[in-house]
Amino acid sequence: MKNILLVDDDNVFNFLNTKILRMAGMANEIHSALNGQEALDLLNAYYIGKFSLPDVILLDLNMPVMDGFTFLEGFRRLKLPRGDSVNIIIVTSSEDPRDIVKAKELGITKYLRKPLSESALLEALAN
Repeated sequence: MKNILLVDDDNVFNFLNTKILRMAGMANEIHSALNGQEALDLLNAYYIGKFSLPDVILLDLNMPVMDGFTFLEGFRRLKLPRGDSVNIIIVTSSEDPRDIVKAKELGITKYLRKPLSESALLEALAN
């Protein structure tokens, strides 16, 4: 079982994926943030014991306040213990090839497109 952080401004996406993850028994703890800044705030709360460091972050790219790429830059600066072992999976509607290249340059190896199927989500988390 994994601790998962959903970072997406789409409440329906967060709700459906929370439901899928709970039904599949893949997660024991699920948190969500509506943008990159909220996600960084949650990760900062890890230091004071309010939040467990996630094993997996499902990250949208296109969000208000702070987008996914800006979040990734901030995440790298956090220097979290085990930060390198957090599996970040991009889940986005973007089909721009430049986004895929940029994600790879930032060390992201899994890039999924919305709408996300239950099987694609579970497969990405199983590996």
